[in-house]
Amino acid sequence: MGNNPFSAPSIEDAKLYASWELDISYMVNWCITPEQYKELTGKDYQVPTENE
Repeated sequence: MGNNPFSAPSIEDAKLYASWELDISYMVNWCITPEQYKELTGKDYQVPTENE
């Protein structure tokens, strides 16, 4: 995988993006768990609703 820009993001990518204060919620249930999201951001993961 390594530097392939088309590979799925990893937990390491999520940590990096979180350190840049980017929204990583789209990664939950794809490459990170809701628990990892909370560890990285300090916030609970809110499941997006269809109406938003």
